[in-house]
Amino acid sequence: MASLNTLKTKFGFLISGLIAVVLVIFALNIDSNTFVNQPTDEEINGPTVFTIAGQEVKHVEYARLRDLYSQINTISYAGVTTMGHDQGASLAFQTLMFNKFIAPAYESVGIFATEEEVQNYLTQQYTDLRAQYAAAGYSEDYIDMYINIFWGRDMYFATQQYANQKFIDILAAGNYLNKLEVAQALRNDKLTFDGEYVEIPYTAIEDKDVVVTDEEVQAYYEANRKANAKFGARTIRYVRFDRQATEEDKKAIEAEVMALDAKVAAAETTDAIKNAVRAAGGKVQPYYTAYESLQAEVAEAFKAGKGYGPEVKNNVWTARYLISDITAPESFDIEIANYDDLAAAEKAVEELQANGGDFKKLQEAADVKAQTIQFAQLPVSDTKHFVGRKAGDIFAFNTSGVSTVVKINSVGAEKRFVLTANLDREIVPSDETNRAVLATVEEFTSKMGDNNDTFTEAAQAVSKNPLVATVTRADVFSNYPAMVQGIANSTNMAHWANGAEVGESKQFVIDGVTYVALVVAVDTEEYEALNDAAIRRKLTQDKKYAMLVAQVTTLEAAKALEGAKAESFEGAKFADNNLDAHLIGAIAATTQTGNVQMIQGTRSAYIFVVNNINGEVDPATYAEERIPLTEKGQSIYENGLYMSFLKKADVKDHRDDTTF
Repeated sequence: MASLNTLKTKFGFLISGLIAVVLVIFALNIDSNTFVNQPTDEEINGPTVFTIAGQEVKHVEYARLRDLYSQINTISYAGVTTMGHDQGASLAFQTLMFNKFIAPAYESVGIFATEEEVQNYLTQQYTDLRAQYAAAGYSEDYIDMYINIFWGRDMYFATQQYANQKFIDILAAGNYLNKLEVAQALRNDKLTFDGEYVEIPYTAIEDKDVVVTDEEVQAYYEANRKANAKFGARTIRYVRFDRQATEEDKKAIEAEVMALDAKVAAAETTDAIKNAVRAAGGKVQPYYTAYESLQAEVAEAFKAGKGYGPEVKNNVWTARYLISDITAPESFDIEIANYDDLAAAEKAVEELQANGGDFKKLQEAADVKAQTIQFAQLPVSDTKHFVGRKAGDIFAFNTSGVSTVVKINSVGAEKRFVLTANLDREIVPSDETNRAVLATVEEFTSKMGDNNDTFTEAAQAVSKNPLVATVTRADVFSNYPAMVQGIANSTNMAHWANGAEVGESKQFVIDGVTYVALVVAVDTEEYEALNDAAIRRKLTQDKKYAMLVAQVTTLEAAKALEGAKAESFEGAKFADNNLDAHLIGAIAATTQTGNVQMIQGTRSAYIFVVNNINGEVDPATYAEERIPLTEKGQSIYENGLYMSFLKKADVKDHRDDTTF
């Protein structure tokens, strides 16, 4: 196993510095991006972005993290990129959540880390990562590049990662499975069951033969109402103001796209095409494998040596201008050496060609590296030096002031690559149109008042129809984000509504649409109202099942009942979903064959017998099997942990607040 010193040597002073920064940050228990002693006025009085466990997070603190994380390098399918604004925003919130709530919670129960623990954690993470990349066949140079990028990213999150892992480990230690639990889990996984059953519909007993009294209905409601909490539902009225491009907007954008197309058609050089597309907001893509991921119509155009578009689909103008179409090996196994100038490099090429390509026989020693490069990952300016090359070729070229000698040992399969300049221009409303929408919103809000009548009148005055929705606090505590029914991504609106009172209103901008919402009613009842019909159906079913249990003791007797249906089962397992869940659960729990049993299902009663239990569970494997079963339980903990923290911290997201 590599030591920390090995890592430091391999990655140089950069990594030593990163470790030092991480450890200092951890030791001081400060935000990894905040190195100021006194908060500014903006940090104290600026707009609030989040509320986490009652603490307000100001915009300046959030924006500092978001902008920093957005610029951190990462590795994607297309190569090395920055995280981008959206991912930066997500990680900024994650860090704030950790600093404001999770870390203090950990500390309150004695979970903390020493300097040595964090150092060992970081060392092990990247020792393992290096081994994984090496096993996958990556060259040392590529592994070095990846590791450096990962280090530059993870230095900001090492404390969070280690603290979370330590907490998970503690949870896992408490998730000890006893022998009975292991035995049951193994039975459910390994055993199958053969037998037969009779399904008895509850209609086999007529409703008139069952009496459910009002007192029984009320008693059932009182006993079970806590399972149907309402948590104070809010009724809101809202008006949506769409920002849609007008016909004039669409024509203006079309004119701009067609003007670009004319420039490209008249361009005399590929550089002119690139510059025109970039000026129009497009991008020049690196070489990529043609036709594997292209739309059929684009591929056909490229095969004919033409560009594609401009075409408008799904509200987007698309154009693909073909700059270069070449066939080249997809990869090259090479040896390279760098020289101070091109003349020295070309001299080395001559010597190598004369001595059979042996770098060791050069008159002057050279620092030679072996690596595999992918054609699609080469800078566009370097690709021309590799097109048409084959195994055994030796050549020199100059790039970015560095003179390089390359010997190709082998090449991969040839593929077709294209270089394109791409334009994707969304049809969006103009600034003038946006201003008109905002003016309408202002006109509406100035007249909407604080009650249902004035809200409706104001909406009609601007030719809008107010809509209604009910928002329940139960949504907030479910496993799904709280949302207003009918409005995607409306978590913020739902959170606001659940904390607002009658007459309160607020604006939200969601997916480019402005919503103005007003709370018109608050239901303060703690529990759902008594549903007489549903409870009577439930109690009627329970009584019918009890009557069936009393009169049916054999499968033959069950078959004689009206509507009964006899079935057999073979190889049934606990996880089967083709049988009623109650029935398969009872079958899988059976430990002795030949016993006739009855079970209450969702829509029918069932009487069944298990004739054969197939397979076996060896008690000698309990200790061995406990480990993967425990890890499975740990995974369940991990998946639900963050959501649990969010609920506990009572997070409120104010980023859609128009005042912000």
